[in-house]
Amino acid sequence: MKKIFKNIGVLALSMFVLASCTKDEEMLTISTGESPVLTSSSNALILSKETAADTVISFSWNPYDVTWSEPGQAIGITKYTLEIDSVGQNFASPYQIDMTGRTVGKYNGADFNALLLNRLQLPAGKESSLEIRLKSMLSENSVPVYSNVVGMKVTPYLVSSIPDYPSLFVVGSHQGWSPETAPAIRSAKNDGAYEGFVNFPEAKTEFKITTARNWTEPAYGNAGPGVLSTTGGNITQEGPGYYYIKFNDKTLTWSAAKTTWALIGAATPGGWDADTPLAYDAEAKVWKATVSLTAGEYKFRANGGWDVNLGVGSADGVLSFGTDNLKVEEAGTYDVVLDLSNGAYYIYKLTKK
Repeated sequence: MKKIFKNIGVLALSMFVLASCTKDEEMLTISTGESPVLTSSSNALILSKETAADTVISFSWNPYDVTWSEPGQAIGITKYTLEIDSVGQNFASPYQIDMTGRTVGKYNGADFNALLLNRLQLPAGKESSLEIRLKSMLSENSVPVYSNVVGMKVTPYLVSSIPDYPSLFVVGSHQGWSPETAPAIRSAKNDGAYEGFVNFPEAKTEFKITTARNWTEPAYGNAGPGVLSTTGGNITQEGPGYYYIKFNDKTLTWSAAKTTWALIGAATPGGWDADTPLAYDAEAKVWKATVSLTAGEYKFRANGGWDVNLGVGSADGVLSFGTDNLKVEEAGTYDVVLDLSNGAYYIYKLTKK
């Protein structure tokens, strides 16, 4: 494949260091050679559930050839970024993966499939063509150097995005008292602790928590402040809002906290000092906004505080409570969607406009 850059030559990158054995300052210079060559373990992938746990693709490259005028002063300064985009897009807005400190990147089937579906938004069950390259930079302000472009044909598979967690159902006046269509709260650890978000649009909501999508199985009702029982009456919640509901079927305790959601962080217009609010779309059952974001970190948080916040989850596009910050790789205007409608499994999507 044709190299994008054949020879970089001597970069105009220099630093001044104080020599320990001379009185004068000596200029420390860096010379560079060939750009890294990117290789992939496969150029055609048909992914499936059967290969979800297997390593299905690996990318490797030789280190960027950097020579220091004073080898004793050499440090590892090269930043590597893997860029992936659809054929024909000319890497105008590629998905970027930080590979700094590495010369190999590997993916199992489940993770690479999630990247293709959620980040690149490729169709499941259909072959798509990708282009992949490695970007190397010696500093944030230096001119990037690109590897050869690797072509790849991929066919991702459709997965159920919602894990099959044990579920209970919030049935009440907010949805017509229909167990068949009631929102679920779920137990991710199957330990009796259930959680989920439910929209109560009315000034006063009455409901019960059923153990099945019918009225023949046991249902939990009010047994006093913060306590439920299978013999209790309707539970009452005053005030409209989007509520975070928790229930433990071992201790029979429950709670409901009204929430509003926002973005916050260095990538957002308000930085870490001010929220960028999201608006709730009751029809789509998601929180959303169109926001100008810069490259940097951010989180989702509720009610303008840190008691309830969401960060990096177990998979691409999935969120977890109180975890590491999320990252925006490239500045731009984004459609932001936060989906909390599936109990104990919270997801988001950023789509650049």
